[in-house]
Amino acid sequence: MIHNFLAQGGWLLIPALVLGVVNWIAVARAQKRVEYIVKPGTLILVIIAAWLLKRGAADARLALFFVLGLCFSLAGDVFLMLPGEQFFIPGLISFFIAHVFYIIGLNPTLPPLGSVVALVVVTALGGWLYTRIAAGLRQQGQLAMRMPVAAYATILSLMLFSAWATWFRPTWPTVARLAVSLGATLFFASDSMLAWNKFVTPSPVLRVLVMVTYHLAQFALAATIALV
Repeated sequence: MIHNFLAQGGWLLIPALVLGVVNWIAVARAQKRVEYIVKPGTLILVIIAAWLLKRGAADARLALFFVLGLCFSLAGDVFLMLPGEQFFIPGLISFFIAHVFYIIGLNPTLPPLGSVVALVVVTALGGWLYTRIAAGLRQQGQLAMRMPVAAYATILSLMLFSAWATWFRPTWPTVARLAVSLGATLFFASDSMLAWNKFVTPSPVLRVLVMVTYHLAQFALAATIALV
């Protein structure tokens, strides 16, 4: 399985990981010039890998929407790394659209009834997180950001639920469920830490962890294309 995965294009995730590590170091050292190159460069390699994996994918529908999700994630990456608060909303919108594509790809039909358990857990987790973020927005006087953040928290939670719901879809192989669940969970963690760092308690450590979890999330989601 590993040999076929690498031969189909998965090998590009290896240099993508190398660039990702360079980006993590650049974020830790506040080397913006390096970050401007390696941050989008990492996602470009992931997108190319996903596109190559798409050619041999058993689920062409999921593969297409995941590639689109990765492309809009790249746009979000570019917006969020640019200086100036005016780029935050375009970045948020880009990632919102990315999650919509991931959700569509994961839901060829309505989620199975048994997945309501996962929905309850995700709703509770997302609700608690938004409550804390909203408190931070109030303290910063950024009340206008509450609705955009609430909308994004909702779509992010739905993406996480859609990934966890694959455990209730009998056609999904276990390895694919593991990959997509890991990817979605890391994505949720990354965006949660990004919001916490921006609106609640800034931390240099969180800035690095945001990128580590984000890149690992995208690697796992791209790999899912070949595993379903």
